[in-house]
Amino acid sequence: MQVKLWYAPEYRNLALLRASYTTHVFPRHWNETCVIQVVTHGVNEFYCRNATHTARPGGIVLINPHEIHTGSAQGNVPLVYRTFYPDGELLADLADQLADRPCVTPLFSSPLVWDPPLARLLVEAHRLCEEGTEKLTSQSLTLSALSLLLRRHATQKLHPLSPQREPLAVRCAKEYLVEHFNHNVSLDDLARISHLSPFHLLRVFRNTVGLPPHEYLINLRIERAKLLLKKGHAIAQVACHTGFTDQSHFHRQFKRLVGVTPGLYLKKSKIVQENLVLSR
Repeated sequence: MQVKLWYAPEYRNLALLRASYTTHVFPRHWNETCVIQVVTHGVNEFYCRNATHTARPGGIVLINPHEIHTGSAQGNVPLVYRTFYPDGELLADLADQLADRPCVTPLFSSPLVWDPPLARLLVEAHRLCEEGTEKLTSQSLTLSALSLLLRRHATQKLHPLSPQREPLAVRCAKEYLVEHFNHNVSLDDLARISHLSPFHLLRVFRNTVGLPPHEYLINLRIERAKLLLKKGHAIAQVACHTGFTDQSHFHRQFKRLVGVTPGLYLKKSKIVQENLVLSR
């Protein structure tokens, strides 16, 4: 496994990742940000939107925020890819500039597209951001690549599942988990506030959300942990604050879902914070 994570402060601290995995399997999970990934070697077999997809070299994987997805290398060939993690505000800003008017946050209608010229542009922009030289060139190329991606493959007609369309029991359970993410929540607690039996709630929650309640809770905790690590909090403090029983459990779950260790994530986040201080 080879992983490099860094941030581009000029793009709202846009996270970028270059990775090579052979055996690591990302379970069903979601991200707060969008995932824009270009496969450069091997095959990424992933689940998204009730289907399994196969991304080969040159394929562009597009995952919207909060979409349940997986990821793994197919066969024994290393999977190598480059990924951008832009937040909704960054994409909305780009969409506003493209349309020259306020727009809703753009989303992607397909989780996998084949667009070789765009893939090459994204890879080159990603590489230049990694090298950190020729900032004018890298910034211009990155904006061009992301803008072209939005023009060709984004839509403003696709909207996430609205709260009104979720069963009330699931909405109540999710809200309870968000409010009590660092507590030792039981299935009985969720069943009580949702007015369903534990078994019925478990089935409805999994069918609606795509994850059982305990996995949704772990994902919530990891997303909160990422925010705290970005602010420079110590790993032990983050593990405790987010409800993990011990650091080793936190370490395992973080690496399972994020693909990097909490230590590496914290180290890169500290570099960003130090650079921000120096630039003031």
